[in-house]
Amino acid sequence: MKKYFGLLVCVFIGLLLVSGIVSADDVQKVAIILDPVGVNPFLTQVVDKFAEVKAAGTYPMEYSVIECADDTAWSENIRASVEEGYDLILVVGWQGADPLNEVATQFPDKAQYVIIDTVCDNENVKSYIFKPQEAAYLIGIIAGMVSADAGKPEGPFGGVHANPGQGSFEWRYGYMEGIKSVNPDVTNENFIFNYTKSYTDAPTAKELALQQAAQGCVFINAASAVADFGTFEAALEKGFYTSGQDYDRTSPDNLNIITTQVKYTGIVAGMIIDEFFSTGIQPGVVSLGLAEGVVGATYITDDGVNPRNTEVLTDEIVARAREAADAIISGELVLEVPLEEDYMK
Repeated sequence: MKKYFGLLVCVFIGLLLVSGIVSADDVQKVAIILDPVGVNPFLTQVVDKFAEVKAAGTYPMEYSVIECADDTAWSENIRASVEEGYDLILVVGWQGADPLNEVATQFPDKAQYVIIDTVCDNENVKSYIFKPQEAAYLIGIIAGMVSADAGKPEGPFGGVHANPGQGSFEWRYGYMEGIKSVNPDVTNENFIFNYTKSYTDAPTAKELALQQAAQGCVFINAASAVADFGTFEAALEKGFYTSGQDYDRTSPDNLNIITTQVKYTGIVAGMIIDEFFSTGIQPGVVSLGLAEGVVGATYITDDGVNPRNTEVLTDEIVARAREAADAIISGELVLEVPLEEDYMK
């Protein structure tokens, strides 16, 4: 029924265009500017949401997916989208913050501007950011309890992440705090973090994960986007447990991936579309976490697409993590990310 309703809406809008009741100018053009999409769920969710809304005919909208092959392409593509008359410029990724700031300052009335995953400090831009530390805290609880069940309550605990630095510390901070909530005797010295410095370099992720496994890690947190597949391969080979990122990565072919730190960028894309067509984009900063249903953990806040590995991710672990999730949502537990240099002293 929904499919046919969407088709009827599309036909109706088309008839309005032909009849002149709605002019071609009423069809809003949206530019989605982002890294090469590939199979990165952080990006595919955004593109899929636009495709879904377009197919349903909910709004008179045309959109273009504009991929940035290198750093210089961000500025070129953002500026070209304004010059080509796009009504909404949606930038996905921190790389676009500076060029978006420049263009939105120069052409404040030429388009409406939104960025996902970082703050663009500009009065003409709406920024959507996430609270990944909240979901990472749940992953940390799982890691701490799984390691304890395996006879290693003090770890070591591994992490193969994309990038070092304060910008990605949210993931490490939440993960570490979650583990420490399970065992307060765990110190910063019990953690091993390595970095792929890439979102796609699976071979490097695998090699780093193998090194951490050799050092005795029972659980290795994977946080390098598509490169996580290298960590998954290492988990299957060496028997340690791991977690995915952004979209449920559990698999019946790899029971060592026991959960995922999910981030629903598709939900955010839907929010942006609705606001654009209802009130217009209202500039400012919106921070989204567990309470908004935008981040979470598979089997804790979200149902998994596959059966849970109950031998490892036990009912006791799930209950403990869900209790923490409720505390975060209610505001009883607040995770404010400190400076990494202060936390790691």
